[in-house]
Amino acid sequence: MANSYLNSRESIEMEKTGGDYFEDLVSRSLFQDFRRDDEGNIISCKMHDIVHDLAQYLTKNECFILEIDDEKEVRMASSFQKARHATLISARRVGFPSTIHNLKYLHTLFAAHLIIPFTPQPPLNLFKHLVCLRALDLSENDLAVLPRNLGKLIHLRYLNLSNNKWLTELPETICDLYYLQTLYVFGCHYLQKLPQGMRKLINLRHLELYGSGVSELPKGIGRLTSLRTLTRFPIIGDHFRRDVCKIGELKNLNSLRGGLVISGIANVKDAEEAGEAELKNKKHLHHLVLTGFGRLASAASKGVAEALQPHQNLKSLKISYYSAATEFPSWIAASSLPQLKKLEIVGCSLVTCLPPLGELPLLESLRIEDMDRLKYVGGEFLGSLPTAFPVLKRLIFKHMVEWEKWEVKGEEEERRSVMPYLHSLATCNCPKLESLPERLLQITTLQELNVLGSPTLQDRYHEETGEDWSKISHIQRVLAGNEVYHKTYRFSDESM
Repeated sequence: MANSYLNSRESIEMEKTGGDYFEDLVSRSLFQDFRRDDEGNIISCKMHDIVHDLAQYLTKNECFILEIDDEKEVRMASSFQKARHATLISARRVGFPSTIHNLKYLHTLFAAHLIIPFTPQPPLNLFKHLVCLRALDLSENDLAVLPRNLGKLIHLRYLNLSNNKWLTELPETICDLYYLQTLYVFGCHYLQKLPQGMRKLINLRHLELYGSGVSELPKGIGRLTSLRTLTRFPIIGDHFRRDVCKIGELKNLNSLRGGLVISGIANVKDAEEAGEAELKNKKHLHHLVLTGFGRLASAASKGVAEALQPHQNLKSLKISYYSAATEFPSWIAASSLPQLKKLEIVGCSLVTCLPPLGELPLLESLRIEDMDRLKYVGGEFLGSLPTAFPVLKRLIFKHMVEWEKWEVKGEEEERRSVMPYLHSLATCNCPKLESLPERLLQITTLQELNVLGSPTLQDRYHEETGEDWSKISHIQRVLAGNEVYHKTYRFSDESM
């Protein structure tokens, strides 16, 4: 994409065209040893040695790999000086060779793991002659400062600064990179904010902030309507500052896809301001985290949450530290989230009743944690459909300190199917929970049971001596214990 190799029609995303090219190469067995994410997408692969050697031979006058073994002057063959793509490798991190400046026709430079540790910045004149660069990777170099003349790379489309953990700021001149499409600052732990002129990068498509220390976004992010990736959207609490981004700037970012974490929601003034984000219009956004409702009053917290309703295409959702409201937003329902596969509810400390999550038709994984006032779970959790949790495979309850009863019974429940595909069940640190529903323990697909930190359950399901041991003896893997003593016991004949 950075080198304009994708002959993409205007109606088709460049990323889609690139993905199709890659899949075509995969189908021709040019790659192997694939690693995939939870959705089956390929996230890494290898190239067979023979294919690699052939590729190097065919591109010998255009691409090269330069191994720098010591601090002696590196002399480059004259053929290298017209190369378009270079990768620099240094086993001992000896820094850039001075002759790098001769490669003035370079379009791509990968120089990860190259700079000497604790060197504050690369050579000041590094980019003076590399003005044709379109892709630059300086990741994992322990950089603390970037040269201001980075902004002179006016053709740059791709800039990877990931895992430069000492980097504290980006030069304002980065905002002069008009054609920049991709900026990665993943793992830049001490980078707290981005340049104020970010709004000028109107061609930016991917801004990867995950794992960075960025705690605020500059005003004008909403102008970057080409953005496809924006992994984090922190909201700060100073309403008098005019130089920071408010949640309403999400309104026009309807091309966002993948995942987004919205943090600091307590700093949203009210439901009206939250509604300005128009999350419901972001049909390509599949993974969403809403966190940090904090000090909002109960009614305000519920109203803000209601206004943050996502699109129906959402596949995974996490709501955390929703600590003031007493009930969940109404859109956590099958009619609003028909595609949801994964749900995490953490730190909703005032909520006393669970919504009918059993009606979510595609839910496969459910985690509920730190609901301090929940005491009872019953039919309301299952909903009213003929099959409750029709495809659920993994169910985790954790740190539910007041939870006492969990019931799946009654005439209505007896007539319907409940969690027919459940594979793993955990009730960790639920000290007052008296028993588990017998209906669930009879599920033939159940292979794992974890009751760590739940002493009553530990006694009830103790191997051979527990009164209900016979009800779980068929389960392949059972974990129980007392976390205070950091011990784990196995009440099963199967190997761990």
